[in-house]
Amino acid sequence: MFGFITGIPRRLKHLFSKFKRFFTKPQYGNFCRAELGLIVAGKSEHDIKSVNQQFIDRKDQSSLNRFITNANWNVNDVANQAKTLLLSESNIDRSVEYKIIDDTVCRKYSQSTEMVCYNHSSTMGTVLSHDYVTSLYVNNSLAVPDSLKMYGNKKKCREKGIEFKTRLQLACDMIDEHTPIAKKTIWLWDSWFTCQEMASKCKAHGYSWIGEIKSNRIVFYEGKRYRIDELFDKLRSEGGFFDIVVKGEVYSAFKADVFMPKMGYFSIVMNVKADTKEVHFLCTDLVSCSVEEILGHALERHRIEDFYKEAKALGFGEYRFRTSEAALIHAHLVALAHTLLDVLRRRLLRYSIVKSLLSFEATVEWVRRKAMHLFIHKLRDANLSTRSLLRLINTK
Repeated sequence: MFGFITGIPRRLKHLFSKFKRFFTKPQYGNFCRAELGLIVAGKSEHDIKSVNQQFIDRKDQSSLNRFITNANWNVNDVANQAKTLLLSESNIDRSVEYKIIDDTVCRKYSQSTEMVCYNHSSTMGTVLSHDYVTSLYVNNSLAVPDSLKMYGNKKKCREKGIEFKTRLQLACDMIDEHTPIAKKTIWLWDSWFTCQEMASKCKAHGYSWIGEIKSNRIVFYEGKRYRIDELFDKLRSEGGFFDIVVKGEVYSAFKADVFMPKMGYFSIVMNVKADTKEVHFLCTDLVSCSVEEILGHALERHRIEDFYKEAKALGFGEYRFRTSEAALIHAHLVALAHTLLDVLRRRLLRYSIVKSLLSFEATVEWVRRKAMHLFIHKLRDANLSTRSLLRLINTK
């Protein structure tokens, strides 16, 4: 792919300007270059080299590299500004908000990369990788990543000279760091994070939570001991399940108030989706809520899977840095590009530039088209020979 970026599309340039105060002039230039390069790369690679190659006026790659590897700017300030921008695009629900916690792995191929270790992936198995524990803030239609932490095992942390923290401890730190906007905060996570530590941390802050739970966990129901899958079979055979409709989908479900060793008294919601027959077990401290309410809240957890899919299309994990700090900065820049695209597509709809809310993929294509228009104007206005034009775009 030849370099075709000659400038920043106007509406994206306006969004970039909201971050200018966090950078020096050279840093801001690299910031704009990195964000636009990540967005327009499309299905190409999204590392420093490929980002730099998107531009006609290629700068010394070391400058952009230092922007990430020696980041003398505050990534938290930039991330908070991005969140503020997105939250300003819609009416915020002041009654309930969600925080979703999950982790994802980015495959790496060198043992010499800092903090790289063998982590389990549901799609790739156990692979050499970086593992990011992530939290996503959800309010109404808005979803914004607001925390990324890299996990490393004890050996890697010792080599790095930093404190070792488990994934659970990193997740608990995220709970501590959250500043609520709505009256009620509900935390959502998968079965990996359903444990006493997470439940106690939420309770200490006055938050509620819903987590998936493994079918082999032991519970006490009506004074008897069961594995959750055994309790499921018993209740279903006795006809205890009933059909409910949640967000247009039909489920067969049952709610059981149980005691869990080491955790305490909670509610277990067992549900089967009618069309797929998939069985899910949810554990929650929302004991006074109905099955419909609990399932409605729990279904919001898919939003973080959507984020991972969209972020990986923008280059999440596509880097070749040896230092973990640079890898984490790259991950934050990709998350920021994701947030900026969300802000942009909402503004395009608000200003009636498009007739309906674009998908993330369509928003990327919109930016690419605008960048290509600037490129065409550059060629049209250039008073150069054909050979000079070819040299300009560097087709080799």
